[in-house]
Formats: sequence, C-alpha cells, structure tokens
Amino acid sequence: MRRIFVLLVSLSLVGQTIHPKIRESQTYNLKVAAGSLETREKSFEVRQQLALASPLKGIPFRSVGPMAQGGRVVDISVDAHQPQHWMVAFATGGLWITHNDGASWTALFDREEVGIIGALAVRWGKNGQPQEIWIGTGEPNASRSSYAGAGLYHSQDGGQTWRRAGLKNSHRIARIALHPTESKTVYVAAQGPLYTEGGERGIYKTTDNGITWVLSLKGGDRVGATDVLIDFSNPNILYAALWEKDRKPWNFLESGPGSGIYKTMDAGANWTLVMGGLPRDAGVGRIGLGQSRQNSQKIYAFMDNQNLRPSNEVNPYEDATRLTAKKIRTMTKDQFLKLDPKTLQDFIRSNDLDPSLRAETILEDITKGKLQIRDLLNAINDDNAALFETDIIGPELYVTTDGAANWIKTHTQRLDNVINTYGYYFGQLTVDPSDDRHVYLMGVPVIQTRDGGRTFESANGEEGAIPHADHHVMWINPKNSQHIILGNDGGLNISSDGGSSWREIENLAVGQFYTVEVDQAEPYQIYGGLQDNGVMTGPAKTLRPRQGRDTWKSIYGGDGGFVQVNPKDNQTIYTESQFGFMSRLKGSERKSIRPHAALWDDPYRFNWQTPIKISSHAPDVVYTGTQKVLRSMDRGDTWIELSGDLTTNPPSGDVPFGTISALTESPKRFGVLYAGTDDGLVHVTQDGGRTWVNISKGLPRQRWVSRLEASYAQEGTIYVVLNAYRNDMQETLLYKSTNFGSNWQSIKGNLPEENFNVLREDPANPSILYVGSDTGVYTSLNGGRSWDVLGQGLPRVPVHDMVIQSKTKDLVVATHGRSIYVASLNVLHEYTDAIRTKKAHLFEAPKVAARTWWANDRPTWYNPIVEDPLDLHFHVATPGLVHLRLVNAEGKEAKSWHIQAAAGLNHLTWDYLVDPTTLKNLPPGRRPFATAGTYQLSMEYGGQILTVPLAVTKPAEDAPGFRRRGGP
Repeated sequence: MRRIFVLLVSLSLVGQTIHPKIRESQTYNLKVAAGSLETREKSFEVRQQLALASPLKGIPFRSVGPMAQGGRVVDISVDAHQPQHWMVAFATGGLWITHNDGASWTALFDREEVGIIGALAVRWGKNGQPQEIWIGTGEPNASRSSYAGAGLYHSQDGGQTWRRAGLKNSHRIARIALHPTESKTVYVAAQGPLYTEGGERGIYKTTDNGITWVLSLKGGDRVGATDVLIDFSNPNILYAALWEKDRKPWNFLESGPGSGIYKTMDAGANWTLVMGGLPRDAGVGRIGLGQSRQNSQKIYAFMDNQNLRPSNEVNPYEDATRLTAKKIRTMTKDQFLKLDPKTLQDFIRSNDLDPSLRAETILEDITKGKLQIRDLLNAINDDNAALFETDIIGPELYVTTDGAANWIKTHTQRLDNVINTYGYYFGQLTVDPSDDRHVYLMGVPVIQTRDGGRTFESANGEEGAIPHADHHVMWINPKNSQHIILGNDGGLNISSDGGSSWREIENLAVGQFYTVEVDQAEPYQIYGGLQDNGVMTGPAKTLRPRQGRDTWKSIYGGDGGFVQVNPKDNQTIYTESQFGFMSRLKGSERKSIRPHAALWDDPYRFNWQTPIKISSHAPDVVYTGTQKVLRSMDRGDTWIELSGDLTTNPPSGDVPFGTISALTESPKRFGVLYAGTDDGLVHVTQDGGRTWVNISKGLPRQRWVSRLEASYAQEGTIYVVLNAYRNDMQETLLYKSTNFGSNWQSIKGNLPEENFNVLREDPANPSILYVGSDTGVYTSLNGGRSWDVLGQGLPRVPVHDMVIQSKTKDLVVATHGRSIYVASLNVLHEYTDAIRTKKAHLFEAPKVAARTWWANDRPTWYNPIVEDPLDLHFHVATPGLVHLRLVNAEGKEAKSWHIQAAAGLNHLTWDYLVDPTTLKNLPPGRRPFATAGTYQLSMEYGGQILTVPLAVTKPAEDAPGFRRRGGP
C-alpha cells in the first residue's frame, strides 16, 4: 500500500522538470514547526530544582564500564605547544581533559543543563592549562541518536565553572571559530533542529564573549550552518558552509538547494555565495571545509553529492556475474527464466531472503504463473543493505586556489565505500598543516591523498592496528605531522607514524548503550547493545580511578540491539544488530534466527532496534516484532505470525517506519502480550495472539512507543512510555492502565517536560517505579503520583534502558554516552513511609567479611589493593550536622565522621580503616584495617542518638588475596 502512495505523487508530477530531491521533499518531508524553546528552558529549571531537593540523593551510582570500545567523538582540541595536554568532546559522553596524553582523564562538563556536545574550541594558556573553553551543545551528525543541545557554554577557569553564552534555540552547533587576536570575537555555525523547521540557523557572531549575538549569515527553515573557517592570513575573511536537510522518522532528506559555500571579506558583514565549478542543485548535501597553511587562497571542500549517477554508468569493480535487484528489474520473463539456478540461489542468500527458498522452485512457479518476478523484488526489504547500495554520486573533493572564485574537482574516479549513502554523518576533512597536498577525508574508513586529491589511499593502518570505523574529527600536530589524534564511533586513536599504525585509548567509559539486560548467575553478568559497538557483556564491577582496562568483551557486532538471556542456563543469549539481524548464541554456537516473510506476502519491516522478548513462563518461547508480532516455540528456529499488521502502515521513504518498537509479555499470565509501534499505536492480546485489541485511545497520537512494562504484581496493569524526540519536542509521556489498556492515566506527576525512554516497575514493590529520560533517572515511591531524581554520581546523560537484577536488587542503567551505571536498591526498599516521617533514622549496616590479606598488608612498590567501600545510610528530616561514630567491642572509638547532611536519605562510605591506636602491634606502614568483632555504629543528630550493630566477621578464605611474584 505504501508504494501506491508514492506512485500517485510521482504521477502527479509527470511532465514537470523537478529534481528527485525536491520530489522526495514534497512527498515525505512536509514542514513541521519545532517545539517551544520556553518549554525546554522550563524543563531544565524544574529538573535542577528536583535534583537539589531530592530526598534520594543518598543512593550512589557507580560506573562499571565498559571502556575499551569508546564512544562517538565529535571534536578534539590540543595544546600545540605541549601536545600531551588535550581535550575531547563526545557526542553524548561529555567533555574530558588529559594532561598525560590519555593515560588519565578528568570530566569537565557533567552537571550542566545538557551533556550533549557538537563543537569545541579552546584558547590554551600556559603549562597546558585551558585559558578559555567554548562548547557548542547539540550533535550535528544527524544520526538516530544525535540529541539537541541548549546553546553555547563558556568557561574561563579551565572548566571548573560554566556560564550559558547564548543561542539557546540553535539545537545543534557544528563549529566554533575563535578570532585569533580579538579574544571576545567568536563565530558559530548553528545547524538548527533535526526533525523540524525553524530555530537559530546560520552563522552567528559575537564581539562581547557571547553576551549578544548577531546573525551574520542567515540559513533557512531547513538550512543550517555546518562549518565556518577563519582565514589564517586575514581574520576578516571567512568561509562558511550551509546545509539544507530534514530528517523525519520515515525519511531523511539529506540535501537541498539551500546548501552551499559562502565567503565574507568584511568579518561577516556581507556574504557572497561562491559555488563556481561546484554542483548547485538540490542534490548538494553536507560540506566540510579545510584551508592550506601554505597558501591562504587554497581551500578544500568535501561534499556529499546526493545526485544520482548516470543510469548507464558501469561500476568497474562490480562483479559482472553477480545477480542484483537492479539487473532483475531490467529483465524480461524469458531472460529471468534462463538464469542459472546457482546464480539465483546466491541472490536469495545475499539478499537475506527466506533461506528455505530454492531457486528451482521459484523458476518453476514463475513459469507456471504462480509467482511474479515483482514478488521476488518486493520481498527484498533489506534496509541495512540500502545504507550501502544506492546509485548516488557520493563523496567528492573540490579545491580552489583563488579564494573560492573557482572550484575544481580533484579526482576523476568515484570515491566509493567511503561514506556510502549516509554522508550526512561525516562531512569532515583535515589538511596536513605542513603539506597542503596531503589531505585526510573522514568517512567509514579514513582515506588520504598525498597529491592534492588526484589519487587516494587508506590511512587506516596495517592489519591488526585498524581503528574503529566512522570517523568524525582529526587533529594533526602542526610541528610534527606524524603525530595524529583521530576521533570516531569507537573513541580515540593516536598515531605517531602518520597513520601507518594506531593505538587505542581504552580508559574512558563513554559507551552509547541502547539496551541492557542481566542474567541470573552469581555473580551476575550485564549485557547490552551499543551504537556501532555491537553487543558486549561484563561484570557489575566498579571502575577504579585511573583504571586502564576492564574485563568486558564483545559477543556480537554491528549496532547492538536488544538482548535476552535464558534464566535457566545463563548461557543461551538472543541478540541482534540493526534492523533485526538476530541470532542465538551459546558458547561458540551462533545461529541466525531472523524471521522471513513468505515470498508472496509483504516483506517484514524491522525497526532499527527490533524488540526481542523471552517468555518469562517458558524460556524456549521467544517473541519479536516487525509490523507483526511473531512467536517461536523452538528458540527462534522457526517463527509463526501471531498478529496482522499492528501499525497504521504509513507511507515511508528511505527510513523504515511502521514497525513494532516495543514488545512485552505479562509475567503474571502466559499469552498476555502488548505491542507498541513507532507510529504511536499500542495493542494487547489476552489469548496468545488469536485476537488483538487496539488500546491506543487515550494516548497521545503520532508519538514513538519506546517501552512497555507489564506489571509483576497485577495482571491487567501495563505501563507505556512514548517519546517526542523525533518531533523535536520535550514531552513527558508516561501512562498506566490497570485494565489491560481500556483506560489510561498519566503518571507524569511533578516531572519536567523531558523525553523518556524506559520505565521499570520494582519486582519487590509495585509502588516503586523507575524512569529513564534524556537527562537521567527518576524514581517514584507512590506509583507515579510524585517523582524524585534518583541518587548521586550519575552524570547528565541520556538513559536508554534499565533492568533490575532481582537477586542482588541492583538497578542497572544503560546510558547513551557513559556506559553502564549500577545502584543498589536495598536501602530504597527499606525507606518506608514510616521512616521518611521520622526526625532521624540510622539504617542497619551490612555485614562485613574481613579479608585475610588485611592482617598481612605491608608497604609495596606497587599500587596497594583497594576494596570496594562499605555503603552506610541514614535519614534526617531537615538539613544539619550529623556525627557518626564507630565504636569497637572495648568501647574505643575506631572511626568517626562529621557530615553536613541533606534532608532525606544520606550516604557515606567506610574503607574498613580504623584509628590505628585501637589496634595492637600494628607494624609501621601497615594500613589499619578493622579486625573481626562486633562494633556499634552510632549517629548523633539534633540531640538524638541512634545506634546499630556493625559486624566484621572473620575471613572466609585461608589463602592471602594477593601474592607477590617470584623471580624471573
């Protein structure tokens, strides 16, 4: 049905000379206004108030990794005089600084309104200290998870404090250019909203450090700025790139007639379009600029050309014997029937058609008229392949040597397999500061030219040292061009030999998780799917300061999606990469279990993150969703359809849409299933799929269903989370039904207007709810009537998923930018209404098992062993000074704390060390660890003294926990 819609539009335009991108825009990308700036600003304010007033700050979050895989880098700034000092900005992972070339890091931007970054500019001072830092928030790479920001931020004390510096409605900032001599003059390339029109777009200029801004070069409703470059020889001359684009959940318009390069000779007072020799139509996409340091008139432009190639162009590298859909479309029936069955079978396999199909049967059915050739073509719905196989021109490098008066393309060959069809994600080039004929282009790989763009070669290093794919920024040392720092979707790579080899930075926990799951092993393992870093698994082990590596490992590739683990064996894993390429894993076994539609039916539409769900009643039963709900009774080996199309079957362009985006089963009764879609529908079946009821009435329309949560306690209770991220709006869309969706009530309570991604009901107490938003985690202790910001230690980062490990009562949080965080919920379960109304309360202390090595601890030339500290909690009704004392069995004070407590739940840690004077025969240099025995922990507050016992038991192990190495 969707194809009929496109055909009607196309027929209405017959006879008109119209660019395909204009037709695409008119068909799929109707204009929509952006959300309210006032709403976003108010939400920041409310969130900050909730964070300050939260009575649940006493629950600590701890970072558990992973680190080695990195996360998407958007910008880098290095002190060229002392290049061991540098900063890196991650898309959603914040801003970090190192003073030892990446050996250790400090986060600088974790507590502002947003942690999303698009651009970074630094004026470096003496001794590797940043004198001035500018951050442009909002990521400009236009991906599915490129979040909006809150304008510009400025720091003049090395990142210790920040002030907001304007352009609050810019959404995404692509570049910041600092004037070389006028310290208060800054230029900014503002890209504007991703999914809607309006906002602050174009080149902006300030001459007073961001107090006021002037729109120097205006964009348009869909036209924003993606680059700005100050001429190094004359700062009154600037070059800028504008980019017209529009993303919708169902289509990405990657280019438009508003894209182009502009030049000013008078510091931005007047601009001239300078496109002589460049394409100038609706196929012009994202453009990146770079300037020679030897000749200021020489500028390079890296363009994503979305225009189609000539229909008769032959790819010289294409396998002439390989059958493609393009070739089949040109065949007559007689020509098709003459195909070699082996060739047709290879086509079936390479296009991910049903593996049970046999070429001989297809040829026979077409001969008899049971099947049409178009049925075979219609069955090809491989959205993943569409990312790589399209007949657009793609990346092109242009150069001018006369200050942009004239441009020429530097190469005659196509630059295939560099940015594929998604050039919007890249658009960066770097010119070697010591040789302007040496230019690097960022794409899926990094490629380089040493002859000004005539020929190209790899810059990805030798086998075994290849950096992660998808590159976004490169810094080249101006004093030594062999020294390069590269930022990509896998984090950071450094080369000291001009890119012949690379080493990875593996000590930053900045993974962009989409999903998270845990198993039931003891100790349990965490699993999760990450953006472009596959699926990983690892322990819930707290990362140490300056820790170099962790023990997480990759188990699946691509863009990782949902994960389910069989709770019976903790070994059978179901997972996927983008667009539903799912497999069952167990040890070394890996079997594809992707479902396939019958050849004569509409092909399955898979969401980027296709939901997978193991039945909690029978773990061999697995559910998944396309536009239909499917069930397997044999661990994914075979599938049956449980429903028809549960979406509105909407028209869609080059982005899959009209898919099931959320799926869950009631833990109370087998056969009760809920399905939510990306076009805003929710359905329920109470009879295992025989009948489905649309329960969307009472829910917001045209909002993405991001999660469904069926209650552990009540059979008919279901929670739904909808999301307005793809509408460029912030809306709190949390709903609950207690009658299988017949009626809905909002459980927004006092939450700010934010986009929420996930809700979890506490399995031990259904009144306790947890929600993850684009800024963090909130908790309700009363079923959603009111909410508080949960805990401390979690940076301002999008939370995409959460899961509760029921045995340990851990909340495991998947952040999209700072990897995985874990918080213990034990004290929250004890934090009853009765306790919350008390003046003060001291919670019972967990038992402590002493370690054998505590008694053998001695000075070492190595880093000493450090235990995870013991968490202690108390409650006070009002802020005030609290004195805590730990007294041993002899009545001596072994430890004391003085804490300025906040109202509500408070937290402190004990490192197991005591006053050394309370220990007998303590050798010099030995740390004073507590000995086994019964202690009393007391709390004095407001004239009240509370006491609980604290037991330290004897060591469970006989062998020392640490042995020194012997000789060689």
